Amino acid sequence: MTILGNIFKLFSRRQSPDPPKVKSLTPEFKNRYLMFYRDIMHGGLPDCLLELHNKLTYLHGTTRLSNVAERHDNLQDDVLHFLNTCSDEHFLDVVELMFQLKSARFVETREDDVVDQINEFLSLDELPYSVTKSVWEEGISKCMGGEYPCTTLRCHPQVIRKDSEPVHQLAVEPALTLLRKPDLLNANEEYLSALQDFRKHNYRDCVVKSCSALESVMKVLCIRQGLAYSDTDTAAPLLRTLISNTSLDSFGEQPIMLIATIRNRLGTAHGAGDKTKEVPEHIALYSINSCVAAILLLCDETY
Repeated sequence: MTILGNIFKLFSRRQSPDPPKVKSLTPEFKNRYLMFYRDIMHGGLPDCLLELHNKLTYLHGTTRLSNVAERHDNLQDDVLHFLNTCSDEHFLDVVELMFQLKSARFVETREDDVVDQINEFLSLDELPYSVTKSVWEEGISKCMGGEYPCTTLRCHPQVIRKDSEPVHQLAVEPALTLLRKPDLLNANEEYLSALQDFRKHNYRDCVVKSCSALESVMKVLCIRQGLAYSDTDTAAPLLRTLISNTSLDSFGEQPIMLIATIRNRLGTAHGAGDKTKEVPEHIALYSINSCVAAILLLCDETY
């Protein structure tokens, strides 16, 4: 990671150059968001705005974010004016970036609670976005001849699109919570990447990574159950191993395997030959939604 961290991997940079039309952020959401940070920072907001200004000027390649600073030379006013006039994509960049700032230390407020509150603000105005929670990986640190348990940040909170509120609440959100478990972090990374590809209209990559996330989960479930499998096993043998060792009915194989079939027929995992493979948006959406539904089903069956 560079000294600037992940500021060039924010929401707007993960978006397609021509993103689909979705409901715009409301002035009420933006006001609630800014007032919330004002309240939880307990006087630390000015330092946070200065650090935020530094990151945003790097992100946008300019020394000033608005015309206000040219007249008053006040960097905090520059940031606030930018937030009141910028596009939705750039405002959502700030939502993500605030979790990466060293000065954004919340007093008496856990980061997960901050994420929950922002999501409540989004829901109040029925906005098609949600903020994920940080992903941490447990490990062992070696220092001065000893070994000590440690946790490493794997992923900061990210803004994701919600294309269906019921699907998000009943499948995507529970699955993302489940995938934060230590042995499922690779699957978490693959699924978040699939969501990013969907937003960028990279539907072929989206279906590949959705299936990769599912296969990663199935391998972890085999490990948990002490079931033999090969690292080279694809979805079909992995699924048959799980079905034969759980109460899941055999007819469940066909709908779950459709995720892999779409990957094999339309994705980038195999060569296209002389025929161009096109993946429609609705097929990619089916893959990412079916993926989390299958993950929840298989995890429930193996516990």
